[in-house]
Amino acid sequence: MKIASWNIRGGNDPLKQKKVLDLLKNHKLDILGVLETRIKKNKANKIITNKFHAYNVICNYSAHVNGIIWLVWRPNTVTITLLIIHTQFIHCAVSHHATCNTFHLTMVYASNNARRVSNTPPCLADILDFNSCLLKCGLDDLNSTGCDMTWTNNQDIVTQVWSKLDRALVNTQWMAQFPATAVHFLPSGISDHSPSLVNVLEDKYVGPHSSFLNCWVNHPTYHDSVMKAWQTPVQGSKIFTLFRKLKNVRTQMKVLHKHSFSQIQQRVKDRKEALHECQRQIQAHLHLPELYAQEKLLLDNYMKLKRAEGSIIQQKAKVNHISYSDSFSKYLFARIHERKHQKIIGQIKDKDGHDRVGLENVALGFIDYYQHLLGSSTTTQPIDPVTDAEIKAGVFSIGSDKSPGPDGFSSAFFKASWDLVGPDFCTAVHVYFRYGRLNKQANATLIT
Repeated sequence: MKIASWNIRGGNDPLKQKKVLDLLKNHKLDILGVLETRIKKNKANKIITNKFHAYNVICNYSAHVNGIIWLVWRPNTVTITLLIIHTQFIHCAVSHHATCNTFHLTMVYASNNARRVSNTPPCLADILDFNSCLLKCGLDDLNSTGCDMTWTNNQDIVTQVWSKLDRALVNTQWMAQFPATAVHFLPSGISDHSPSLVNVLEDKYVGPHSSFLNCWVNHPTYHDSVMKAWQTPVQGSKIFTLFRKLKNVRTQMKVLHKHSFSQIQQRVKDRKEALHECQRQIQAHLHLPELYAQEKLLLDNYMKLKRAEGSIIQQKAKVNHISYSDSFSKYLFARIHERKHQKIIGQIKDKDGHDRVGLENVALGFIDYYQHLLGSSTTTQPIDPVTDAEIKAGVFSIGSDKSPGPDGFSSAFFKASWDLVGPDFCTAVHVYFRYGRLNKQANATLIT
């Protein structure tokens, strides 16, 4: 699905009307917001009938004499329900036919008049409560490519001004539902503003492997679970053995997580309610010693789960500079959604300067670039061997929430379990440095 907006700075010129149609057709847009049209209402109907007869159009003439915002869409791909018309924006609900996705969309032409801006209703801030995409002048930000500056005053080089006025804004609910979203700013062409093209990529997003949660190391059965996994006999090379044992640990951790940490927020809520109920019982029966023992047990259980919940959220959000509390939970969850979005590269320019859109095309673009950059394989000089102490020091110098590799195990796992995993880890490192590359069996393991 493709959504775009373009400030054309006046739409009475037939050439500009043709360029708007070209943008719709050439980029196969589902929705386009045309901003600052400056077309009188008596001319608008004729233009819409003659030029945009294949599309549906909503204008804000009921709120602005010049109808400065036109919302244009393909009726065969999306259904749009108008919600709010204002002098500075059109807010609507969108249903995409092919995917059955629904969301709210707002096309905004933000006035540079201070008095008009002050009259903007509070609902403009509230509309992002639903899965929303906001295209306007002055807000940020989706991951963007293309033109860095989206507006110029088109004067000579001495007095020329460039600025990034046009932006696309989405909320965290949007990124949770449409993580592979990016905006591309096209050349401005006949206008002084660049069109902003939002690609809601339909590629199936496969999430990363499950990561090691640091709170697991504090569970009473953690060490026994790791020992059980690590002592399971494995046949193969040293590197294959290490990866197979890590896979066994992952299996054991899934069992541990399901038993003690799954649906952690609901567990915390249930323990909190049980603790409060016990404390109410104590107030009613002050002389029952068994209630005090129960309260102590419930409080200890609740505090452990609460700390685990905070640790999990902070680790996923990668936010360590604040203490977890209820007041920060919304911010932390927003950071989690933001990090998921940052992991996705939906659009790049390849080595030839051509746009590659979509996860598969982006991956091929990276492969093509590095094959061109690095060329064919060549012989390298052997690396000096390292000691077990140097390997351990290297692992222990890594932050506890960081992962040394793509397997998802944070350095906290290796630190907490070094007495078990350290020897195999060091042996695998020695084998790697001895041969200068992974053997074929290890390569096959990594690929699978």
